[in-house]
Amino acid sequence: MSGNPQTTVLPGAVIFTARALIDGGLAVTSAGDSALNGTYMCDPQHMQAVQAEANAILLNQTFADGSTTLAWPDKGGATHNFSVAQFHTLVVALSWFVAQCFLYGNGTVTSAPPATYTIA
Repeated sequence: MSGNPQTTVLPGAVIFTARALIDGGLAVTSAGDSALNGTYMCDPQHMQAVQAEANAILLNQTFADGSTTLAWPDKGGATHNFSVAQFHTLVVALSWFVAQCFLYGNGTVTSAPPATYTIA
């Protein structure tokens, strides 16, 4: 016998909740600059763009276009001007949220993450 692990089928409500959280975005509050407050999208398309900027920061210590400031849109379309350091904190927040939604949706954790996060 091969010993295949059993697959647990999660309740549809859990998966639906995790997807709805991702689709709703993450409400971010900045303790250091209230102009950064907003709800930021974290669906796959937006996270690809976030990852592209994060890669540029890691490789060049600048944004992808070589600048040190970036106007990033929130869910409502308003732009917020981030420095490299500030954007790094946004990347951490969005990454945490997406990872927690994934873990919740897959049954690894039993509580949905809050859709709010405070950055520096």
